[in-house]
Amino acid sequence: MTWLAAQAPGDTELDRVYGLTPTVHDHFRELERAIWDAASDPALLELARLRIATLVACPSELARRTPAALAAGLTEDKIRELPQWPGSPRFTARERLVLAFCESYVIDAHSVTDELCRRLNEQYAPHELSAITVAVAVFDAMSRFRTALDA
Repeated sequence: MTWLAAQAPGDTELDRVYGLTPTVHDHFRELERAIWDAASDPALLELARLRIATLVACPSELARRTPAALAAGLTEDKIRELPQWPGSPRFTARERLVLAFCESYVIDAHSVTDELCRRLNEQYAPHELSAITVAVAVFDAMSRFRTALDA
């Protein structure tokens, strides 16, 4: 339950918080749709979203699943293995690069190294990296938003 003194009507805690600023809520939903629509690999983005939620300690983000990622074949078995991503055979080299980027970005954005960027550029096209970076920024912000507001 959020600590805000008032809430708007809505189906979820997040809807009731965002409902206090309906225009912002509408724009956020547009941004979120655009991120998932631009995803060439929704399962990869979901792994990134869930890893970020783990790092930020946001149980509400960890509890939900994005339908596009599940439709793309992401399984709960792989999600359960996410804390062991660096050494788990379930994760590809490309997934490990994105997860390493997520961790660097969330823990300290200044720790995103030139070497990591070089390796990302070897594996992903510029438009993919742009979409991934925007997604990581939004996922980080959303996890922190929900954590700070307890929503």
